[in-house]
Amino acid sequence: MPNNNDRDEPPTPRIPKESAGLIVGPPDRDATPEKDRFTRELVSTLEETERAFLALAEGEAKSWQVARQLVERFRPVPWFIWRISNFVLGASSRSQPIGEGLVFGLRRLLFATASDAVLGKGEKINSVRKALDILSPEVVAAVSVMHAICRKLASCDFERIWRPILDDALLRARIGVLIGSREPTFGIGRAMLTGFAGRCGLAILIAHGDAEQARQALELLAQEKPIKEVGMQIYGCDPLQVSAMTLSAAGCGRDAAFGTVAYAAKDPQKVAANPEQKLWLAAFATIDSVRTSSSLELDPSYWHAFHIIVPDGVQAIQADFKRLVRRGHGWGWMV
Repeated sequence: MPNNNDRDEPPTPRIPKESAGLIVGPPDRDATPEKDRFTRELVSTLEETERAFLALAEGEAKSWQVARQLVERFRPVPWFIWRISNFVLGASSRSQPIGEGLVFGLRRLLFATASDAVLGKGEKINSVRKALDILSPEVVAAVSVMHAICRKLASCDFERIWRPILDDALLRARIGVLIGSREPTFGIGRAMLTGFAGRCGLAILIAHGDAEQARQALELLAQEKPIKEVGMQIYGCDPLQVSAMTLSAAGCGRDAAFGTVAYAAKDPQKVAANPEQKLWLAAFATIDSVRTSSSLELDPSYWHAFHIIVPDGVQAIQADFKRLVRRGHGWGWMV
């Protein structure tokens, strides 16, 4: 029997203003058991992540507590996106395809992603099945998480300050495409999330502070202070701690969280304890070095993790990035 999703989708019904966007969640009356389980899982996951980090970083209990409590309030993704992210990124199921039942509520987002010139076909796609054939599971999961976070931020104050930071996060995610395409076992989606994590924590901190904190943050950023210094001085935690907690809360798994926060550690290799975490760390390091034009100063082992030759391959990546900066990330549809 033919599947209805093989045909063009019917016009999308009008949705309430507060639900406008590329995500349409299932009716609350049908989601209560799943939402309750998600709430319990969210709190448990964040507490477990905090304990794991504290076991490696003495003297940082207060800052990790601040980061955990903030992300617990922020709730970066709804339960039906957490379910996808956890299935694809949080467990050993990266080779399993995503079924159409798992992407309920994400039809518009799938169409936009599959139609995108970088992530998809560069032509209009309006079939769920075709979109899932075009997109890898980890790209679907990554875009879902990133869009959900952008959508949550859109309802927050101080947009004038956090919006440029969010754009930088998306630009870093776009660099992730350049890096992740070199290592298929890691994938473009994970690399996109790594780049996005480089700045989303700072955007979340600013969006959930007060006006005076936002003003102070803007002044320090204008002075080109490191984001860790900005976060610790004004908000009491490192923005990368918020990013790591956000990835954990979004269902991306411990490897994503540890690989991300390892970049800010005194001994990154001690924090990134297994091969998967080391790939997340290498992705973060290479993306950040491209963004800050310090690529050739980076430990070559990070480039080698993605089969990128030093210096020729690095210079090619940097040239691609310069063209990207001139054009922009091109993902306005994701915000």
